[in-house]
Amino acid sequence: MLFADRLLSVVALAALIAVSAAAIGCHALHQCPILQPMFGGRIPAPLPPAGDTYKVVGYRPGIRFYVVQYNDKIYRGGDILSREGADSLKALGIKTIVAVTPTSEERALAKEYGFTLVEIPFGQDDMNKAHLDRFIDAVEKYPAPVYVHCFGGDLRAAILVANYRIHKEGRPFDEALDEYRRLDANYWDSLHMVQVLKDNAAR
Repeated sequence: MLFADRLLSVVALAALIAVSAAAIGCHALHQCPILQPMFGGRIPAPLPPAGDTYKVVGYRPGIRFYVVQYNDKIYRGGDILSREGADSLKALGIKTIVAVTPTSEERALAKEYGFTLVEIPFGQDDMNKAHLDRFIDAVEKYPAPVYVHCFGGDLRAAILVANYRIHKEGRPFDEALDEYRRLDANYWDSLHMVQVLKDNAAR
């Protein structure tokens, strides 16, 4: 009976978490602001579909989630979790890291491994044109290839690349946005950033 009671409690808790997650727009477990913190940000993200305009490099040791290559200059992915992550970036030939979510550990690893580290910190709700411009400047100024990351890579880091696509590669806004969303960007979490991207595309 005791086992049955505990099992029922676990099921009820799981149901409560699922209902709460759905209520705030958690359409994918790995993007859920309730569940990800509960598991230390380690709920894995599924690989996105293959595309003609990018290459899915895949999972790499020490990197949160997966890595995507857009061209010879730009890669993006999740944050660097360990020395293994720095080794993974070295193996890809990365020279410069653009960090939206920099940490003291990352700064130390960048110095040790000889990466150029550019910090462009911002949140999903306070991104502005200056952040977009700084990323373009970093890609143009510092050694390539560049690896840009935020926490998971699919929102803030990806929107920086979408803006680069528009202003440096001449991609239409709709095409850049479609690629952004194909690569696992969450619609609700992206509302402000997409609006800034759209406004900036017209300039």
